[in-house]
Amino acid sequence: MEKENGLTLYSGAEKRITLPPPRGTMKLFNKRILKSFVWVFAVGICLVVMVSLHEIAIQQKERIRTLVPSSSWIGNTIQKAYHDNITRVSENHDVTSDITHQSKPSPVTHIGFLKVHKAASTTTQAIFLRFGWRRNLTFVLSPEYNKFGYPNIISTNESITKYNTLPPPPGKTFDILCNHVVYGDKEWSTVLPSDTVMIGTIREPFGHFKSVLNYFNPRSILFIQTSIDPTDPVGTFLKNPRQYEGAKVVRHSFTNNRLAFEYGIAPEIIINRDFAAFEEYLTEVLDKKFKVVLLAEQYDESLVLMKRKLNWSLKDIMYAIKNVRSVHKEDRYVLREEHRALHRNYSIFDYLLFEFFEDRLNKQIEAEGGDFQEEVDNFKQIRKFVENFCHIVPKYIQSVRIDESRWTESFDITRSDCELMHQGEISFVQMIRKRQYGSASWKGVKQVLKQIPKNITRTY
Repeated sequence: MEKENGLTLYSGAEKRITLPPPRGTMKLFNKRILKSFVWVFAVGICLVVMVSLHEIAIQQKERIRTLVPSSSWIGNTIQKAYHDNITRVSENHDVTSDITHQSKPSPVTHIGFLKVHKAASTTTQAIFLRFGWRRNLTFVLSPEYNKFGYPNIISTNESITKYNTLPPPPGKTFDILCNHVVYGDKEWSTVLPSDTVMIGTIREPFGHFKSVLNYFNPRSILFIQTSIDPTDPVGTFLKNPRQYEGAKVVRHSFTNNRLAFEYGIAPEIIINRDFAAFEEYLTEVLDKKFKVVLLAEQYDESLVLMKRKLNWSLKDIMYAIKNVRSVHKEDRYVLREEHRALHRNYSIFDYLLFEFFEDRLNKQIEAEGGDFQEEVDNFKQIRKFVENFCHIVPKYIQSVRIDESRWTESFDITRSDCELMHQGEISFVQMIRKRQYGSASWKGVKQVLKQIPKNITRTY
């Protein structure tokens, strides 16, 4: 045993002790181990991710196969899209066999659309916004900052005036009106061309009433619920509506014959229950001016009829459902069957208006001939296909092709089309505003209302 530099060493048969390597060598050794571990871990993560992506792809294929009926000609094209990056609806031989290539009339581009609250109007408006946007048409718009606080509202209590609309851009005339505003024949003619075609929407009045309660929660009924009758506030209101909502506030009411009012029925007719004046206005103005009134309850049929009347294509009437209340969301108020008769008595002009246009729509459909329902079925099938493409088919598939049929020419649906179909109402209107007038700076209703002078009435 020897001592050297303060360390005890062993030699020969004596027990040996291995001295630790220098400190720098140990650090290098540890770094190599760490790097090796990180590399192995990274490779493992990559393998896990690859396996997971493979499983997701398989699940996605199964999901598409489930959601798209495999028995239809569309089901096969979805599967093919994984390989072709474009699909063709081309197996519907019975549809394409009767194609004629006659010259078609030009599509109608001058449109006056009455956007009726809670009557499939936002979904329909999006069709007109998209139609005009693609063709660079000019829209009637309100001032961006107005007393309603929203740039997509012209008025909820009056028709067109020089104060609630902007003039057209220099060198242009208006093509389309489709924002909220009360209908008026003379008033609308001041901003729209003489060959404008009028389109409207309407909804079964009791269902409309329910939707109004859920969406607007009218103050009069809320007051009854909180202060008078918490068990049946709707019934209490309908038994004596004028007690809780003054008869003279028709313009500002969303429960008192709102459908009729938005179609331009004068408040005096509603207040005085002047059925003769209502009948005259209905037959001499509305029936003559409105080419098609779309029923929410027969929506696809209404759209196909509108397509034919406007000489539009099938692509023009594609839509994504907008502003619909979730079926899982609880209603604000309980509506009972006994409320229906009370509501009809209160909103009688809404019922008469709906029944008139429902009967007229069915007669218009009957006059279209035997292939009308075939076209409706075809449209429903293609719309479902387009919906699946927009929501389910992997994003790397950039477009789908719908082949021509005896009802439409062939067309493509792209990812850009999907985005436009799902564009929000306000953001779409602001896109149009910026293109027409060069700027769109609306930031939200709260900021707008702060800028409105106190002497201007705020109406909701």
